[in-house]
Amino acid sequence: MANASCFACVGRPLLLGNDRDPVSVKTRKALAIMGYLCRMPGMSAPREALADLLWSGAERQKAMQSLRQALRQLKTAEQEAGFDVTLTSSGHAQLDPAVFTSDLFHILSLLERGFAEDFAEAEELWRGDFMAGYEDLDSELSDWLMVERERVRSEVTTAALRHLNQIQTDDGGVQIEAGARFLLKIDPAHETAHRLLIRLYMRLGQGDRALQQYKTCEREMRLHLDAEPDAETRKLLETDETQGRESFTARTQGDLTPTGFLATLQDDVIRLPEISIVSSSLFRQGLQDAVQLREEIVSGLSSFRSFDLYEAEYFGDENMPRATLLEGHELGSYMLRFRHDERSGKIVVQFEDRTNGQIVFNEIVDLRLWDDVETAASQIVSRIHVFATDRLRNPAKTAVFARWCQADALLWDFTPQSDRKAMQILDELERTHPSFSMTYAGKASIIMKRELHFLDHDKSPSNGINGLLNVAERAIVLDPWQAVNQRVYGWSLILSSMPEEARRAFQNAGRLSSADPANLMSVAEGLALSGDVHEARETASRAFRLFAFVPRVFYEYLANIYFAAGDYENAIVQIERGTGVSLGCLTTRVAALVCSGREKEAAATLRNFGEKRNQLVNSHQVLEMEPEQWRQKINFFQDRRVRANFDRGAQLVQQMLFNRAG
Repeated sequence: MANASCFACVGRPLLLGNDRDPVSVKTRKALAIMGYLCRMPGMSAPREALADLLWSGAERQKAMQSLRQALRQLKTAEQEAGFDVTLTSSGHAQLDPAVFTSDLFHILSLLERGFAEDFAEAEELWRGDFMAGYEDLDSELSDWLMVERERVRSEVTTAALRHLNQIQTDDGGVQIEAGARFLLKIDPAHETAHRLLIRLYMRLGQGDRALQQYKTCEREMRLHLDAEPDAETRKLLETDETQGRESFTARTQGDLTPTGFLATLQDDVIRLPEISIVSSSLFRQGLQDAVQLREEIVSGLSSFRSFDLYEAEYFGDENMPRATLLEGHELGSYMLRFRHDERSGKIVVQFEDRTNGQIVFNEIVDLRLWDDVETAASQIVSRIHVFATDRLRNPAKTAVFARWCQADALLWDFTPQSDRKAMQILDELERTHPSFSMTYAGKASIIMKRELHFLDHDKSPSNGINGLLNVAERAIVLDPWQAVNQRVYGWSLILSSMPEEARRAFQNAGRLSSADPANLMSVAEGLALSGDVHEARETASRAFRLFAFVPRVFYEYLANIYFAAGDYENAIVQIERGTGVSLGCLTTRVAALVCSGREKEAAATLRNFGEKRNQLVNSHQVLEMEPEQWRQKINFFQDRRVRANFDRGAQLVQQMLFNRAG
């Protein structure tokens, strides 16, 4: 591309000039700035964020000075390269989207087409992990890279698999083989890619090559994962010549259904609601806010991991494609349109159902009326997510993701009966799609509720606190980039008394879905219980800014955060704003009153709850526990001092429940 930068970030980063020769950059941190910005919404970030990322151990003033030096080094390199790509202001640094490009952008463009030659070129361009070798620059950068590298892998893998959902031999299997080889370049132990090749070779009658591929799969999985191929992978070799190829062909010509061959071949690929994104007049000069809003919305939708997103071309108004109805699948097919109105300066965001032409909503966004772009984007993302997933909670919907939405709705009921129904759905999903990670996050949630609240369950070896951690870990192993998996894993670690590990899991969940205020509030409470009160309060503050409406339950989360911070007066205020009907809420309120020297009010609170005692005891089956056991289970705080203060209230609640001294 003439007169444009080229940043090679897949593998060890390089800045290439107009002649495609590498250009020297004085320090690696200067190049790291470019790598970070190219993955940010709008390719823009606050200077403070860059300083904290790359000079986390330095004082803020010194870190900002180092950042200014690194930006000057980039400018010097750009002058040598023959382009000007880094745009800076007093508060932000940004890459110019009209000038900047990268090898990762090119790889994703190739995978969008998905022909054999595209896969081959993408394989050649893939030279290793994103920004390889840069994790030693700073601990904060290292943590960010750990998440971002897997995000990059997930993006390119998902893009490749879209073209490999059926075994095609019209071209001699060239496309399937090229696509599978690309996947194995990224991950030599990718079992789905090995299965693709085994099926292809069996379909072509090349049994020896299929057997050799199985042995390669076996070797790579043992080497990289310390694991064996699934039994289903071995079964792919069991079609012999006496059976002929007809039965095998019949099995491999089905489409993507639970009983089709893909359910066996790659049960980790789950079809999701589709959203096609069309933008108009957003990339003209001076429209940075409109571009940022669009990128924040797309990033927020992506972070939910609940949609298949498709990027349309950027059309001018005169070439905008006409609306076309689609015969969509039961999960839904939608169009998300962005248009900037030059006269008013407002951004039009329209969400349409492509199956019936319905305009679900048409939002005219005037950013001057919002506190910031992130808040406006988050509320639009929430509207889209709620609309698309609520429709899938109808039991008549049978797709895998729809069944998960039905189970998820039952989990929010918080009753033993709903949990039993949810577990039936999750058991079904585990049988048919054992690699669907959220199945195990849902099961872990049920185990936690049963262990803490609903004690009338079967205490088999797979249940209880010991089994909980194993189930939560399985969700993480299958998909560590799903926020709900990280969040449930964090809670399981809290219950296993592993606060440091829990804190990291909650931090990961917050980073993975930062546009979802419900996720952020759960993360904030988990961080407070883990002992990181400062980050918990900042995360809760971000969440409350994003809410269009704050459910009352989140005031209870906020009360626990204030209690962990030792701010008992605010804890009392927040618990009174919450629902206040659970034993946890009652205990937090009593403990906060006691710790603030208001013992008489604590006693009055317990007397007022006295008439509800039988209801609380029966709904939580607390009398099936020993009093001391109950006090241990109700106290999630990991900091020793906070735990002791909470226990002061728990002792009084225990006396009311068990009608005897603790």
